[in-house]
Amino acid sequence: MLGKKIIALGMLVLTSNTWAAMCPVTVENDLLLTPAGEVKVDKAQDKLRIDQNGRVFVNGEELDLTQEQKLAIKKYQQQVASYMPSVVEFADKGIAAATDFVNEIEISLDAEGSFGSVKNKIDEYGVTAKKKFYKGKDLVLEHDFFKEVDTTWKNDFEVMIQSLDKELFASVFNSLSDKMQNGELNFSELQQQFADVQASIKTKMNENSKEIKADAQELCDSAKEIADQEKTLHELVPELQSYPVFTI
Repeated sequence: MLGKKIIALGMLVLTSNTWAAMCPVTVENDLLLTPAGEVKVDKAQDKLRIDQNGRVFVNGEELDLTQEQKLAIKKYQQQVASYMPSVVEFADKGIAAATDFVNEIEISLDAEGSFGSVKNKIDEYGVTAKKKFYKGKDLVLEHDFFKEVDTTWKNDFEVMIQSLDKELFASVFNSLSDKMQNGELNFSELQQQFADVQASIKTKMNENSKEIKADAQELCDSAKEIADQEKTLHELVPELQSYPVFTI
């Protein structure tokens, strides 16, 4: 169905093709970024914390670091502080793409304002998706994040698609039914309008899918860079080896 294809590409951020299939990085433990810029690694009852000044605490005990170690810590912390918000921003782009597709249908059918329920549903799913990136006020990247995209996230996505597909089909049907009842369309014109909508949406889908895939690749490349920096960091500060996050 047209609706399913539209929403599916618009929400490409949630599909395994975007993340797990293209990115070899594994998230070993929960990684948190506080509003103050602290980086935390949660591993069962053990905790690693890098405060906003670059001081490192393992289970509450501060490590005595050399200048070389401090510089490596600072670089890692900066990478994490840049990466975490970019993941959330990427999710936002997926939600925005889905809304754009619906807007395109409205314009093509000359039915502005007829798809409010679909847009509201997309917004609701967007809020639910973003909650996965927060623990209180802290940003969080949970362990096995990329694997979760293939399992839990994929299942949630399929449920969302079914719901949105029904909403979208109902909106399209109601809009066109009103036009036919008002004498604005005959059957031949209805068929042509559907064909025009499909052509317009296909073009927009291609544009958005390329952009989203490029953004996904950029995120993956950044994750690999952090994994490399983390490996170097663990070599310089052996006490951190028990707290891996990004690994390849």
